[in-house]
Amino acid sequence: MALLAAATRASRSFAIQETPAGEQPDFSVGELDLLGTAMDEIIPKSDGMPSATEARGVEYLRRLCWQYPSIEDGLRQFLVVLNQAASVAFKSKFQELKPDQRTKILRELEKNQSSGFANFVAYVYEAYYTQPRVLGLLTCLASPTPLSEEELNTLLAPVRNMKHIFREAR
Repeated sequence: MALLAAATRASRSFAIQETPAGEQPDFSVGELDLLGTAMDEIIPKSDGMPSATEARGVEYLRRLCWQYPSIEDGLRQFLVVLNQAASVAFKSKFQELKPDQRTKILRELEKNQSSGFANFVAYVYEAYYTQPRVLGLLTCLASPTPLSEEELNTLLAPVRNMKHIFREAR
């Protein structure tokens, strides 16, 4: 648990460093809106968990891009492709599409632009799962009543029946 807390603090301080004086983000307001809309399609709000934008994922990615311009270039290219795909398929901007239309566009990009799509999803997950608010909501609560011996054996049976996944040392 201490290792997880240390890793979280390290990743947070890594991406949340202040922007140097006079340096401005290169994303336009429209690009940030598109980025947030796409992020929320990947991780929407549900089951008591915040969406990617509610978890401040856009801000995280902006800070990451300030530190790593190549990430910004990749995200920009993905956003251009995303809007082009929406325009070709539905003659509209991605943000103006209905949720099922957005999903269709993202599925097409997953098939046809797999590398860019995979990178985008990885950045969205990083932006989301490194947020202390999200990590705090992912706790495992203890059972209100202890499990019986039979319940424990039922849970452990598949593990006990597994073959060794390691080589025996001599």
